[in-house]
Formats: sequence, C-alpha cells, structure tokens
Amino acid sequence: MVTAISARQRLTLLLVAVTGHAVKHLFNAAFFVLLPEIKAELALSNVQVGTLSTLRNIAGGVANLPAGFLADRFGRSRPLILGASIVLVGLFGLLLGLASGYWSAVIASTLLVVAITFWHPSAISALSQRFAERRGFAIGLHGTGGSIGEALGPLVAGALLALLTWRGVLQVGFVPAVAAGVVIWLLLRRVPMEAEGVSGVSHYLQSLRKLIGNRSLVIVLLLAGGFVGGQSVVMTFLPIYLREDLGLSSVALGFYLFLAQAAGIGSQPVLGLLSDRVGRKAVLVPSFLFLGLAFLGVSVAPPGWPFVVAVVAMGAFLFSLMSIILAASVDLVDRSVQATVVSLVFGASIVVAGISPAVAGVLADSYGTKAAFMLASGMLVATAVFAGVTRWRRAD
Repeated sequence: MVTAISARQRLTLLLVAVTGHAVKHLFNAAFFVLLPEIKAELALSNVQVGTLSTLRNIAGGVANLPAGFLADRFGRSRPLILGASIVLVGLFGLLLGLASGYWSAVIASTLLVVAITFWHPSAISALSQRFAERRGFAIGLHGTGGSIGEALGPLVAGALLALLTWRGVLQVGFVPAVAAGVVIWLLLRRVPMEAEGVSGVSHYLQSLRKLIGNRSLVIVLLLAGGFVGGQSVVMTFLPIYLREDLGLSSVALGFYLFLAQAAGIGSQPVLGLLSDRVGRKAVLVPSFLFLGLAFLGVSVAPPGWPFVVAVVAMGAFLFSLMSIILAASVDLVDRSVQATVVSLVFGASIVVAGISPAVAGVLADSYGTKAAFMLASGMLVATAVFAGVTRWRRAD
C-alpha cells in the first residue's frame, strides 16, 4: 500500500537517512583505526585479525535476513528500527571497549556489526520507494553520508587515540550514539512510511525463494560478493599496512583513511546519477576494473604524492559502487520486497566474501601485507570480467 507523503517529509527522510548513515559509518570506520591498537594489546596475529574480520562479516551477512524481514514486515516501524540500530552500535562498542581477550573482542565486535547491519534494509528500501524515479541518485546520496562518516571516523578516532586508549575511545562513543539514535527516531516518526510488504514469516520465505530464482538478481548478488570481498580485505589490512609496514602514527593513519573516504563523498551521487542515465552495467564494469588496479597501486606506490594519489583514486570507488549495486538489485523487483532484496545483497555478498579476510591473513603472514592487496585486486578484476560477460535486465 502506497501512503501519501509531502515534499517536505520526503526531504526530511532523505536528510535524516543520509545523516544517520554518516553516524553509523563514523563508528564503523573508527573500529578499523582502533584495530591495530587492539591487535597490539591483545597480541593478535594477522591470521587472528583476518579471522575476526571474517567472523564479523559472516555474522553481518546472516543478520541481514532478519533485518530485511523486519523492514518489510513492519514497514511503518522503520523509524524505531533505524534509531535502535544506532543505539545498539554504541552499546556494543562499549562492550568491545571492556573486552579482556581475543574471543570477548570477537563477540563484542560481531554484535557491533550486527547492529550496524539493521540500518541498511530499512533506510535504503524507504528511499527506494519514495524516490523511485531517481533511485540511483537517492541511494547514492545515502552512500555519500556513509562516505562522510567513513572519512570523519578515522580523523576522530585518530585524534582521540592521542588522548585516550582504544578502550577509552569506545567507551566515550556510547553517549553520542544513544543521543543520535533517539534524535533519528524523533525526526522520522512523523514521516509516513509505506505499509508492510510481507504478512508474515511464511510469506517472507515464499518471497525469498522467488527472489533467489531470479537469474538476473543472482548475477547482481555475485557481483556484490566479489566487490565486498575485495573491499573487506583492504579495509582490514590497509590500517595494518599503514601502521606496521609504513610505520605511520595513529594520527597519520587516520588522515590516510580520511583521504580514502573523502574521495567517495562526491563520487557516489555522481556515479548514481550517471547509472540512472546510462545504465548500471555501463558504470559498474569499468569501475570494478579501475578499483582493482587501484588496490594494486596502493600496495606498490612509493611514499609521498604517488601514495596519496593511489589512496584517493581507490577511495573514489571503495564505497561508491555498493550504491549502484543496490540500485541495480531493487530495479529487478517490485516495491513490496525491496528491503528483503537489500538484505539479500548485503547478506549474500558478505557471506560469500566472508572468507576473504581470513585468506588474506594467511597470505599476509606468509608473504607480507602487500599480498593481501594483490588478493583484493584479483577479486575486483575478476568481478569486472564477470560483470562484462553476463547480462541482467531491469524490471519493467
């Protein structure tokens, strides 16, 4: 059922979704800046770091299924789901700051990524439904919020690490997370949300089976898996590379991660709008190839301006492409199951790609951290080739 919405309410939805996405990713990005400090204090190997990242990815992927169900089943409760997601991010971050060993850190960081997972299906499906005529652009703007958070997160975390321990940073973040979650709920509760798309678990499972039988959607899910696999490897080992191989401080590490994400702030809506006009595939294929080459460039570029250019070039596509993948996926289905499709994209891609950080960890321990970047580069080039030789069509 389509519920009427005013232009002002649509603008409120867009602004809150973009801002909330920035807050979510600020906390997400901070984790990767803190990761080298966690590794050092808990005396973790690269294999343990990679395994931790893999377990986080798998948990996040699995959590997407209930997240998509809740968003489609309780469509009008999306404001509460979105606010609660941010509050729980702060709570589980606090628990991570209290972790006493490897497995307690794994559990807390896994719960943290599960809380993060519940944002996307509700936010992106709401935007997709309310901005159907400019879907790529709206989802791209939502992605821009994520890039802003990913850019600011390393700077904030790096600066706080100059004053506090990694535990202190996580504990301090609890209060602003709770405040942000409450504000998101208050602002969105007066914005009309579309009614439920599925009537219950059985209906949801029937819709899920039908979606999995959609050949074009399966192709897009595989593309997402290749992209997220390479992205996850780089996000896990870039901080390690900067800290251990290049010997940079936490502040410098935060600055380089800021550069990587700042490059994506403007590229997401531009690429999204371009995909609305020329097609998703026409944008995705060359972008996958360029990103794969950029991963390789980061690992071989010498210090100074060449390294800065390589990081910025990588950052322009590192998060931007997921927005186009999401737009391509919801193009293929009707509006009643769009949250479920979003959850499938994140869930399937993360589960498929979940093993990649662990494999990269083994390679990094055996051949050096640069080997992880070579793995990521190969994954993106292979994804570009697969995207180029397959066909998927937009639903009428």
